Parts: sequence; structure tokens; C-alpha cells
Amino acid sequence: MQQVQYVIQIPQALDVRALFGISGGLNFVDFLFAALLFDFATKFFARAHISVGSLKQYRIYHIPTLATVRGDKEAMREYRREIVETGKAMAVEGRSALAETYEALLERGANLAMMARHFLQDVDFLHVFSFKEDHLTVDQQIRAILYRDRAREVVPVIIFWVVENALVAMLLLHMGWLNQQTALLWCLFYFVFDMVCVVLWCPLQLILMRNRCCTTCQIFNWDAIMVATPLLFVGGWFGWLLIALASAVLVRWELAALRHPERFDERTNARLSCAQCDDKLCYLRGPFRLKREERVDLLELVVSTEQK
Repeated sequence: MQQVQYVIQIPQALDVRALFGISGGLNFVDFLFAALLFDFATKFFARAHISVGSLKQYRIYHIPTLATVRGDKEAMREYRREIVETGKAMAVEGRSALAETYEALLERGANLAMMARHFLQDVDFLHVFSFKEDHLTVDQQIRAILYRDRAREVVPVIIFWVVENALVAMLLLHMGWLNQQTALLWCLFYFVFDMVCVVLWCPLQLILMRNRCCTTCQIFNWDAIMVATPLLFVGGWFGWLLIALASAVLVRWELAALRHPERFDERTNARLSCAQCDDKLCYLRGPFRLKREERVDLLELVVSTEQK
């Protein structure tokens, strides 16, 4: 409480140019930078002790459903054994999301021209980031549904976030309050409110996305870039380093969502089901219950397709 009063009473405590770094000693801005840096960095490690809502981008947290695996029960068991072996190898090698992302980008780099031609031909996002199509497959019809449902969640949030931050910035500028100190308080507010959204109440979930809970949230790792947004008005090493790291978190997340949409949906990833949930982030507010008609039953779709 004294720290909060100190910040409010002495705006100079948020003077990044004067206080940030070794030369300025240990100050509140250094503590804030370290906290944000640690929070953003944990999102790059598949073995980090954080919510599955963040970790679902990784293969080792994907438990395939019958709508995901093509073949019999033995094919599913074989794939699960492969996931376990992959997880063990990653644990031994200390492999992080940075390495996996680099490998994915390197693999796709040779095909950029072909991808561009394909995009210009039919603007088909479903083929831009193709993934392995052997015993684990999500056919085009199911993949289209996954992309469509995800777009319905994330597009309204993008529009809201851009408009909301632009309006706040214009209001602060009009009142003459748009400076480093205010931007840092703005960033700190987002950081704290993100915790409120996870535990108590999330307006983005209830009003815009209407997903079941944080575990299934399509923008779980967007919190980094959202928290870093006000740092555009801070700049310097403090602002640009955190914005760069938050942007890397966002790119990593979206790359995984584009290449492997089956990892992000509870209909194709049983790890996101309530029965498999260990986080219990919805304990206080309860899960949001979707009406059956709001979500396509992918298993029924697979069965009907095979019958045809």
C-alpha cells in the first residue's frame, strides 16, 4: 500500500528515463520491468508451470479426440505414445518455443514463393500453413470450421482493442496527461486487470468471445501484447524491449494457431475438456455454457462424412 501511495504522490517514481537501469539504482520501474519480462518469457517454454490455456499451443499438450485422429483406436494410442516420447525428448533437450518456432519458420522459408502464389490464386488461408497429414489429420471441412469459429472470437477483440486504446490515448492527449508516467500506470492497470479477468470476470469473454473458459480461450497469450500496448508511449529500452518480446509471444501463438488449429479447440483436443482440467480457473465465476446449436459437433460431422 505504501508503494502505491509513493507512486501516486511522487510521479517521478515512474520516470523511466531517469530511474530505469543500473545507473538509477533499484527502483519501482526496475521491479515492474522484471515482473513483465518474467511473465512474458514464461510463455516461451512448454514446461513452464502456467495454465494449459497458454500451453495448448504445444504438441505435448494435445490429446487427440476421435474427430482428430484418422484411423482406429490403435492409431490414437500410437499417436499418444508419440506425444509422450516427444515430451520426454523436449524435457531432456530443454527445447523451447523459440526453437520450435525457428524450425517452423525455417521449414516454411523455402516455400514462400509457392505460398504466395497459392494465396493469390484462391486466398485460401487453410493451405498456407499446412501440417503433417499422415495418421493425425484434420480434414478441410473440419479445419474450415475451426478457423471460422476462431475468427468469430478473435476478430471482435482485435477491433475492440484497437478502438479502445485509440480512444483512451486521444482522451489522455486532449487532457494533457499522455506521458511516460501515465502510460506506465496504464500498462500496470492492464497487468492487474488481466489477473481479474482470469480469476473473477472477463468482459472480453462474456461480451465478445463467448468461449467456455480461459482454458479454451483463443487469445490467452495475447495478454502480453495487450499489457505492452501502452508502452508505445514510453519507448526507450524499457518500452521497446517489452514490446518486442510481447510481439514475439503473439507471433509464436498465432503461428501455432494457424498451423495446428486442432490444438486450440476442445472438440479436437481433449486436454481442454473440463474432465482433463487441473487449473480450475473458472472456480469462482463458473464456466460459460454455450448452447448446443452454437457449436458444430465435429464427431458427428466426421461420421456423416465417412458414411457418404
